[in-house]
Amino acid sequence: MAKKSEQSSKGEKPRLVRLIRKSNDLVEGKYRFDIWEMRVFTKTLTMIHKDDEDFRPYRIYLKEIISDFGLEQNKQSYKFLKEGAEKLARREIRAVASTPDGEMELLTHIAAGVKSFTNNNAGKYIEISFHPEMKPHLLQLQTQFLMYDIKNILRLQSSFSIRIYELLKQYERIGKRKFTIEELKEILDIADKYPLYANFKQRVIIKAQEDLSEFTDIRFTFEEEKKGKAVNAIIFFIERNVDFAEELPSNIIVDSMIQLPVVPKEAQEALEIFSLLKEFKGANIQTVKDWLVQFSPEHVRQRITLVKNQIVLGGKIRNPMGYLQKMMMQSNLFDLVEETKQEKQQVEEQQKQTRDLLKRLATELEQLQVRHYETQNQMVEKILNGDDALRTEIHNLVKNSRFYTPGQTIAENMKKGMVQGIVFAKVKQARQVLFDEMDREFDVLEKSLKSQLRSLGWDG
Repeated sequence: MAKKSEQSSKGEKPRLVRLIRKSNDLVEGKYRFDIWEMRVFTKTLTMIHKDDEDFRPYRIYLKEIISDFGLEQNKQSYKFLKEGAEKLARREIRAVASTPDGEMELLTHIAAGVKSFTNNNAGKYIEISFHPEMKPHLLQLQTQFLMYDIKNILRLQSSFSIRIYELLKQYERIGKRKFTIEELKEILDIADKYPLYANFKQRVIIKAQEDLSEFTDIRFTFEEEKKGKAVNAIIFFIERNVDFAEELPSNIIVDSMIQLPVVPKEAQEALEIFSLLKEFKGANIQTVKDWLVQFSPEHVRQRITLVKNQIVLGGKIRNPMGYLQKMMMQSNLFDLVEETKQEKQQVEEQQKQTRDLLKRLATELEQLQVRHYETQNQMVEKILNGDDALRTEIHNLVKNSRFYTPGQTIAENMKKGMVQGIVFAKVKQARQVLFDEMDREFDVLEKSLKSQLRSLGWDG
């Protein structure tokens, strides 16, 4: 493990502190580098001055990369450097930023162009130019950005460890940061990798924990949060790595044009609280900032926790952000819970009344249909009893049908369901006017009942 550096001997060559600056949106962007891409990218960032107003071609010498990262020079070194720069030029990044009009997602290439030697053995340097869309994330940064000394990542061999270092460095002052597993995988751009949490934990989280403890100025422990039996989230607890942190000796020179920014704790607090709301539609960082102007962080967190717990327990909240806004205005959570309880009781009572009404109307519809069927049968029987010619015609029709059973009386055959259908159709055809009047009255009543039932959710 690295130890505190001893006081520099007299005459030792001064070391210039080379700082990396990135917007917070870029730190939290969705992208994945291999280790050589990461080396090219971070080396290039140290060449950007805080007062630069535009990008320029950045020349990266192979010997500096080898020296900075403690690598062994061999015939493949320039090839790896060149390939890392070319991959960086093809790499796309997604970053979300808050604007006055809402959150917007940027999709852009990182580099606009790369120049390199065709003969790898003769190659001494490469030149790389950043894409103009990267300006807001790398140039003229005034607020909401991360800055650290490149020496903290020079010995890290895993690009995931570097990304986790940056994500935790953002929250060093707060001391903790929480990610869901899904969220962290998305940021690292490995949503489709390590389907087993145990593999993800060992190869990404534990690896980063070991690397940061040995090589950087921060270290962390972590706790796992479970949803059921599965790990759903990780809480990182961040602290200064006293074994690594060194006092700046007299031979250290910090660029006089560099001013370390004071990243407000309130801004970090807002980011952390916003991370709790990412599954809520309509959530944005500005709303969180507005809450923190009016209420304490604890006040805001308590109400977010209460809403999330209600949802987990099966509470149906159609507009979580609107509901949460209402809860923020409540000074007493007990009153709020009591009010919510009363509202729930009212909803349950209304649901019970709806179920009772649905049952009553369904019964009325069934009774109406039975009465109509019975009335039609009575009408058929009355017509046949009063019309001998029609009765004889129907008896002959039944005897000639395939449903007729010889050996049974005509009355016994007429009781069969299929035969009754034939009889009913023939009688109705012969006395259509009588049945039309009866059907009109039935249709009006049936349509009215069905309309009421469908308004209550009936799907019949």
